[in-house]
Amino acid sequence: MWTVPATLAALETYFFSRLGSQPLPLWRAFASQLPAWYVWVPATPALVHLSRRLRLGLPLEARAVGGHLAACVGMGGVFALAYTLCHEAFMPPMANMPPLPLLVLRYWMGWMPMMGMTYAAVVGVAAAADSQRRARENERQAAALSVQLAEARLQALQTQLHPHFLFNTLNAIVVLVREQETDTAARMLVLLSDILRRLLQQGATQEVPLRDEVSVLSRYLEIQQLRFQDRLRVDWDVDSGVLDARVPNLVLQPLVENAIRHGVSMRSAAGALRIRARRRGDELELTVADDGPGLPAGFDLESSPGIGLSNTRARLAQLYGDAGRFSVASPPGGTGTVATLLLPLREDAPMQERARG
Repeated sequence: MWTVPATLAALETYFFSRLGSQPLPLWRAFASQLPAWYVWVPATPALVHLSRRLRLGLPLEARAVGGHLAACVGMGGVFALAYTLCHEAFMPPMANMPPLPLLVLRYWMGWMPMMGMTYAAVVGVAAAADSQRRARENERQAAALSVQLAEARLQALQTQLHPHFLFNTLNAIVVLVREQETDTAARMLVLLSDILRRLLQQGATQEVPLRDEVSVLSRYLEIQQLRFQDRLRVDWDVDSGVLDARVPNLVLQPLVENAIRHGVSMRSAAGALRIRARRRGDELELTVADDGPGLPAGFDLESSPGIGLSNTRARLAQLYGDAGRFSVASPPGGTGTVATLLLPLREDAPMQERARG
């Protein structure tokens, strides 16, 4: 970096000497200029450190201003001394040459405006680079805090979901016990134990392969089929090509629970539940449909007070933003309700691993 002004000064000296009676060889012009400018090379790191310790900002502090003025004057003196020595060694002698101390002082005063601008440029570049570094660090910390906040919100939502699912299932088992259907209740407890073991193994994982979600959901539905006996029929339509796609952990269970509670259980006859998963372009479409009475008049998903629907909506917003969409509607001209999830189709690592990476 410092070779650039040194070269310009040497070329100026060389071409100026060509106008006089004693033109200089090019090497002498460089030898008389470069060493003086190169005193800035070891001084630059020290000045960068000084600019961080004595920041020049509004309001100005006397200590910072005084420190930089002293450093600037000192650099001018070091430059003048090096310039004088090189000038004496490589330039033709001049008539009536003053003593060396006076010569140093003369060059010091003559070069001081240039040294002041050079010093300001060094400090300015150092301050700009330091400001950019702090901005990047602040952005990195803000991004890390954003990820931590998103994960904390997801953990809270998942913590809310698990007890909700557990209490509803235990309530169904209690009903069976009271009705003295002990074999059915025992089978439900075994299935519930298997579900809980799988959930504990998954821990705080927010995304799982669809095959794991289907495995847990099939056990939950077996519990519900034991509860409703012949009144619940389940139709699975899951494309095998999307079983490795990642989905939010336990995302289908609250939708299935709503379909059973507000759809199948509201019918006097047997009811059907259809679960579908397929690829739609670069998205994964998941649907849970029932043949119940449908949605009530004036239903609005955004203002729905249900834990399952509001939880699902919030989790999709945290995990995928606008890329995750959720809708609940009744088929046109028919009965029943269809809950649809559209998620980015991917088979990579879960969100926590991406955030740590």
